[in-house]
Amino acid sequence: MLIEWVDSHSGRGWQDLDDLERKAEPLHCRSVGWIIKETEDCKVIVPHLSGEKNGSITLQGCGDIVIPTRAIVKVTPLKEE
Repeated sequence: MLIEWVDSHSGRGWQDLDDLERKAEPLHCRSVGWIIKETEDCKVIVPHLSGEKNGSITLQGCGDIVIPTRAIVKVTPLKEE
């Protein structure tokens, strides 16, 4: 899945208030991964999976991120060619 979502952000050190006002918008983010859990409050995705073709090795994920549902702008399914 490709998930587009918004996040908070902050500046570095002291800044003029005029500059801060111009930057007053959420940060638009995009993340790609397999959804491993989905609840009413969040989606958990991982971009890396291993072990699915190795027989007795337990399926593992790496690089997980929990995205709050209220932060999600758009979800686009991706398909293999």
